Amino acid sequence: MPTLLVAVLASQTLVASGLKVYRGRDGQRVEVVTLAVKKGATPNAVVRVTGSGSERDGLVFRGALADEGRAQTFTMRYGGRDWVLVRNEDGSAEVFMPGKRESFRAKYDDAATTAGDAQAVLKVHQAQLADDSVALAEKAEWPHLVAKYEKRALEAAAALGKRCGAQATVTLRWATFDDDTMANVDVWKLCAPAVQALEGACAMVKANPAVVCQLGAQPGAEKKDGVVRLTTTTKGLDAAFVMKELSR
Repeated sequence: MPTLLVAVLASQTLVASGLKVYRGRDGQRVEVVTLAVKKGATPNAVVRVTGSGSERDGLVFRGALADEGRAQTFTMRYGGRDWVLVRNEDGSAEVFMPGKRESFRAKYDDAATTAGDAQAVLKVHQAQLADDSVALAEKAEWPHLVAKYEKRALEAAAALGKRCGAQATVTLRWATFDDDTMANVDVWKLCAPAVQALEGACAMVKANPAVVCQLGAQPGAEKKDGVVRLTTTTKGLDAAFVMKELSR
């Protein structure tokens, strides 16, 4: 999912238009919250599954409900590809949880639906958007690239710390780097010029020794609560621009 859409979803207030709860025979609970959105917009629903034994229990997935003949499916993004989480037909849902080899069945529960709280599910979802849990689950895993770029970030932190006499750290906010960017761009090169430019601003580094680089729709740089946050685009981040922004 494009980074801009991730940011929009994280900042907007979601409104529920409906809730249905399904219960599995072994205690699984499936909450399907439809969203009040314009016709054709996606995502148009979020789903939370608990009690399945999956490592993804409790994560509120976002995706699209679609009618397919007599059935309705909920399709989300997971691990860099489309994933059908729920297939519902006549009130009987089949759920395919990530991390589980077998699906499970769940039936519509009218009493649980009446007692359910759609807004509570959305509140959890908003918190998971903010802490990157959702975006990280949606992305493919890039272990070799992550390891390579994190090694460079560690080297940059060491150089920055040595130059400024500070215990500096440099991290990349992986949730913001979408799969297309990871596959086609040298992520570290997007961040490196701005990080290296900080070696000329040691007083600021000492006051804000944690440096975070993230991908966004617009370039930016800010310092707050001990953190220098650098926002690059896929075109990179100009060092002079960064220093000008941070000097404000």
